[in-house]
Amino acid sequence: MLSPSVIILEYICPLLGMIVANIMFTAPVQSVRHAISIGTLGQLNPTPWAFMMGNCIGWVAYSYLINNLFLLLANAPGLILSVWLNMAAAKLQYSDRISHGMRSSFVQLLDRNRKSFRIPEEHRAALGE
Repeated sequence: MLSPSVIILEYICPLLGMIVANIMFTAPVQSVRHAISIGTLGQLNPTPWAFMMGNCIGWVAYSYLINNLFLLLANAPGLILSVWLNMAAAKLQYSDRISHGMRSSFVQLLDRNRKSFRIPEEHRAALGE
């Protein structure tokens, strides 16, 4: 039978660490969901999420090497969340630039081809203009 100190040190403490790590990784989710709903990052700083992803990749690889399930379960959800956070940040960061570029290019397209959008004189008479 395992002694209480072994149970606490090898099971309870790693389990608590795993729970705290997962709570920490989910901290920015609500802010990102709000940013997605308004369509801009605003004051949100996505830089820590890149470091979070690198950190989780390292710990997941290490947990695989030493066969530690607690370490894997503490960092694998963080890795998945950090990928989502970084993809959302990239989408929000460049959405304004892309949408402005698409609007301006569409307006330029219409402006260059405005003759093709005119109604010919013979058709205007049929429309009653």
